[in-house]
Amino acid sequence: MKSAVIALTFLPAALLAQEALPSGSHIHGTGHLSIIISEGAFTLMLQVPGADVVGFEEAAETDADRERVAAAVSDLSKPLELFALPTEAGCAAVSANVALVGEGLRPQTDTAEESHTEFQADYVVQCDDINAATVMEFPYFERFEMAQRLTVKMATSTDERTFEVSREMPVLNLLDAQ
Repeated sequence: MKSAVIALTFLPAALLAQEALPSGSHIHGTGHLSIIISEGAFTLMLQVPGADVVGFEEAAETDADRERVAAAVSDLSKPLELFALPTEAGCAAVSANVALVGEGLRPQTDTAEESHTEFQADYVVQCDDINAATVMEFPYFERFEMAQRLTVKMATSTDERTFEVSREMPVLNLLDAQ
């Protein structure tokens, strides 16, 4: 029952985050992260090109390719290992959903059409003390070496802002968004 209440509590936030993600934007090296902060929790939605995560965008054809995809899905399923919050905040992932989507999942045809796949993930992270979550660090860039930057849209009940974090500056001051 508690899970159902949590899911229903964050459903509107997840829908808002989904609307905040760009559609059709696909630039290698650049992903998009939407963060909604509300009542002791973060809702995060991530969209990144397949090339940034596994190094290719076409269908995984070899065992090595399939292993890279499986490892990426496993790693993307651990949000606090990719988007680190201060331990004082007492945060824990409540849910993590990861999907690989796009045209590259189909076998290549003889047409010259380019294939594009992307990883999409949505997370709910609850914190015991959300006020202690003052910064978010991005070990994401250490794990995915082809990733160069994330455009971050952050929303609270009173404001919405856009930031950019990068491999060179992998830290986001969460107080800037409040």
